[in-house]
This record gives sequence, C-alpha cells and structure tokens, in this order.
Amino acid sequence: MPKFLLPLAFLALCACKEKNNVSNYDALALVYAELRLATQEYGETENGRAIRFQILEKHGFSADSFEIKTEELKEKPEKWLIFQKTVIDILDSIAKPDSVAKPDTIVKKDTIAK
Repeated sequence: MPKFLLPLAFLALCACKEKNNVSNYDALALVYAELRLATQEYGETENGRAIRFQILEKHGFSADSFEIKTEELKEKPEKWLIFQKTVIDILDSIAKPDSVAKPDTIVKKDTIAK
C-alpha cells in the first residue's frame, strides 16, 4: 500500500465524523483500524504483537489504556456500532479492490527488534 494512503484514511475519518456525528473516538478508530491491519498481516505471532505494541505506543496508548477506552465504548452499544462503522470506513478507504491493505506502511517491519 502506498504511503500516501494513510493520510487519505485520516481524511476519510474526518468525513466520517461529520457524516456520523462521531466525537471523541475518531483517533481511537484509526488506531483500532491499524491494529486490525497488523493482526491481519502478522497474526498472533511474536512479531505481530511487537508491531501492535509499536502502533499503540505511536498513538500514546498502552495495551491497558487502549483496552479501557474500547471497553468504555462497548458499554454503550449505539456508540460501539458507530465506532465500528468508522473503523470499517477507514479500512475500506485504504483497501484496494484487487488487493489487501498491508500495515507495513504504518509500522516499518525493520524497526522490530529480532
């Protein structure tokens, strides 16, 4: 996936904000989408966990703080549905119809300690 698509995903996120009246969770939705891409690409491997940790760290989250935020959303089903739609919209905006989006443009593989 070309590097220019991630900023486009953010612009799509802004459009979703106006469309769905999503307030404080736009940045969280972007992080959630990045984590989903990383899981899709690397699975539950050691490298995959390291990449997901880097994504969280890049956005100022620990695993615990991110879980707390998502659990807060899950307690409000109407907000959780809007949040999930926002995540899907982000993923759809960066995926090409003929290929799967790769998270390697989000976190560089060579930055992972082996």
